[in-house]
Amino acid sequence: MSLRISSELLSSELQSFISELGYPFTTLSSLFESKNLDKYLDSKWIQSAHIFEILDKNANDQQLLTCSNVQKFYQFIPPYFAALSSKNGQQAISRLASYEQLIGPIEIGTFKEGDKLRIHIGYLNQYRKISRFSLLVDQLSIISLIRTGTGKEVKPISIGSRFEYSQILTNYIGIQAQMSSDNYLVFKLEDLLIPFKTQNDIVWNFMEPGLKKYIDELNVNPPFSAVVQNVLFKLIAGGNFQVKDVAEEIGISPRTLQRWLGKEGTTFKKELGKVQQVLSLNLLQDATMKTAEVSFLVGFTDVTSFYKAFKKWTGKTVLTYRHEVIYRKNQFNSTN
Repeated sequence: MSLRISSELLSSELQSFISELGYPFTTLSSLFESKNLDKYLDSKWIQSAHIFEILDKNANDQQLLTCSNVQKFYQFIPPYFAALSSKNGQQAISRLASYEQLIGPIEIGTFKEGDKLRIHIGYLNQYRKISRFSLLVDQLSIISLIRTGTGKEVKPISIGSRFEYSQILTNYIGIQAQMSSDNYLVFKLEDLLIPFKTQNDIVWNFMEPGLKKYIDELNVNPPFSAVVQNVLFKLIAGGNFQVKDVAEEIGISPRTLQRWLGKEGTTFKKELGKVQQVLSLNLLQDATMKTAEVSFLVGFTDVTSFYKAFKKWTGKTVLTYRHEVIYRKNQFNSTN
């Protein structure tokens, strides 16, 4: 059994899929006729900035939901097939995060907050720039993945981005999305621990070595700083996120880590600050969380240092930012 479905079958599947979305093939004719399409099919579904520009401009939200339906595409996208072989949603998301190069390439950062899991999606190259279509498809695909695996209508407890979520998307998600300067998706951990009906350890044991080999064969090399950030997202909540901790997680020495970051014109301190900023901007949007709690969760030992860092990052005080968040939410809700 091969991880790759034959080019002929895969092209047929995708053509049928695009047809379901309501796109005439002439819209994509240059790719089909030049036989360049198949080389893009190892990604979420097409790794082409041009295609995502077309979809972002022309796709309606019903078509966006069709693109997000894992049941329609997981059979011919190995990481999603492997994810559905997981024992539960938490493991499935972890597997997607491990093989993000195969689905975008994107990076999936996960962050535990007590009894919740926060998910952040980022893009590592020019093929997948943040656009409404691209980001919302990736967010909704994760929801679809959890629902497909559990057979239950699992709802996130929070979701947000800087894009608009229409009523049709809100009905699918099951909750009201929030306007946010960054993107996030939060689930209860208990929902992610519901056993997957699709679990198949035999399939996973077969696929794991092939997926690792598959990644090695891809001409994808995300910046080392992105790798460091991804590890920081995982470690920071536990409090063990010093250089030595991150280096150990990656499997290199602290000195090597610093040297490689230096080659990219950055430092560990700068990358840590970027991650802390992203997490802070998201957590501060939750009105139920005290600033001291946010400060602790993003790795500060005292709230005064957090206040200073936040002002340096954003040019705003924490109080000003939280007032702006409330104002934006009120504005968004008043127009929906």
